[in-house]
Amino acid sequence: MRAILIAALGLVGLLAGQQPPEKSISNFDRGASLTMLRQVKTDLQQNYYDAAFRGMDVERVFAEAEQKVRNGATLNANIATIAEVLMRLNDSHTVFIPPDRKLKVTYGWQVSMIGDVPYIVGVLPGSDAEKKGLAPGDRLLAWNRYEPRRENLWQLYYLYNYVRPQQLQRLLVQKPDGTEKTLDIESRLEPRAMDFEDLLDLVMASMEKTEDRTAVAGDTFVWRYTTFLDPKEVDKAMKKARASKGLVLDMRGNSGGNIEAMRNLVSWLFDRDVHIAVEKTRKGEKPLDAKLRKDAFTGKVVVLVDSRSASAAEMVARVVQLEKRGPVIGDRTAGAVMAARMFPHTIGSIESALGFYATTITVSDLRMSDGASLEHKGLTPDETLLPSAADLAARRDPVLARAIALLGGTMTADDAGGFYRQ
Repeated sequence: MRAILIAALGLVGLLAGQQPPEKSISNFDRGASLTMLRQVKTDLQQNYYDAAFRGMDVERVFAEAEQKVRNGATLNANIATIAEVLMRLNDSHTVFIPPDRKLKVTYGWQVSMIGDVPYIVGVLPGSDAEKKGLAPGDRLLAWNRYEPRRENLWQLYYLYNYVRPQQLQRLLVQKPDGTEKTLDIESRLEPRAMDFEDLLDLVMASMEKTEDRTAVAGDTFVWRYTTFLDPKEVDKAMKKARASKGLVLDMRGNSGGNIEAMRNLVSWLFDRDVHIAVEKTRKGEKPLDAKLRKDAFTGKVVVLVDSRSASAAEMVARVVQLEKRGPVIGDRTAGAVMAARMFPHTIGSIESALGFYATTITVSDLRMSDGASLEHKGLTPDETLLPSAADLAARRDPVLARAIALLGGTMTADDAGGFYRQ
């Protein structure tokens, strides 16, 4: 499951501060809210990796939340209360996925942190965002009423994609030439019936879909790896890589996924057994190791990461660092390194069909081989290298160009920017 990266504080304020007037909550929706709250409590108590819940008094916190839900004036207020309970754990992977509002939202643009600055990094062709003049390289100064920062960007993502899809987004941006513009950007909202597969797609969706890509640049094999899913896909890419002298493992934007796929990738990168981490669950601790494979890749390796690299991607990059397998280049990673499961549920009736909702619950904590956790800290690259606003606007990629150079090749930042589009 892709990591859902949410800062630990301030969600309720976001939820409360951006809502238009709503009708009073119905008796059914109030009862449904209580049912969801109790189910969230059950999911947490039965599955959270730490039986002490990181010091949180579960009975007291949920009792207070139940009282708020009984007095909540609107369904959205109650959903905010339920979400806030789990966020008190300050755990990147333990969150509430609210009932779908029967709408699929497409905003047509993507923002990402470059260092500590939020930049527009993608705009969907033909979208209202493109028509209004939003472009990669624009610095996002304000998203509706909020200033995006590293610690709250995914709160905003959570709010506007899971809880409150927006028909109109007001953005204040600074163009690369220094001028500021306010843009009112219309979203595309489409009705849809919701089932479990839709819910799963919603959790795993990003604003800009990227695909895995492999290509060869001289003696270097370049693999843009976007999601850890099937371990067989790792085998497929790495078997191709063995024909090259160098490997660029590009995990920028990779928000994690399947632990077995991660373990398999580590096995391909080393000519020996490797201790990756210690996994702590309710049942105790167990090692997470990668076993030697005789056909492992033995050439040079460079790993690329950015602020959206999370979970399994962070772990692979850190193993490469700790074992001195090769340099890690790019931006500080997300700092969301836990293992979680999704627990889906449904609620509804003839009167009010709310549909599917879920929790994702951390089922294990992961400590790297040096005993440290990457949670909330992230990984600091061996070489911090960030694209500038001008690079984003011109679609240059100095990070990939640098990786190619370290492996003995030659590629300009302009050529690197178009490398994956060839």
